[in-house]
Amino acid sequence: MRYILRKARVDDLEGLGQVMLVISDQPADPERVTQLIGEIGENPQKYLLVAEDSETHEIVGSLLGVVFEDICGDCRPILLVENVAVLEKYQGQGIGRLMFEKIEAWGKEMNCHYEILVSGMGRTGAHKFYSALGFEEVKGFKKYL
Repeated sequence: MRYILRKARVDDLEGLGQVMLVISDQPADPERVTQLIGEIGENPQKYLLVAEDSETHEIVGSLLGVVFEDICGDCRPILLVENVAVLEKYQGQGIGRLMFEKIEAWGKEMNCHYEILVSGMGRTGAHKFYSALGFEEVKGFKKYL
């Protein structure tokens, strides 16, 4: 396989920064991201996944999975997926699908009941991709604090 899927490391900082610019017009604070990579790596309920091109060693995609408890029904946890991004020149090559397969396998290991994600209203291409992966569109709300 041309792409290596693995947990993020501190030395992925620059590549992660480039990937996050796909979904955010504002670069993240490198010191804070470095700290978060370490904290996420130590937390068994969080998984910061990167896709690395095995030939160039460039970080080409990433997503963050977080498992949180649910006190409804059978009380199985829920997998939240955030920060899904693939560098533009690598889109359409199956990297996103591979990343979702990996994080969903982890979610199943964590006994998650289902997964959720939020995507910006204008990201229609991403919405088609999520639908193709089996996600159903539901109404959600977001409020900035």
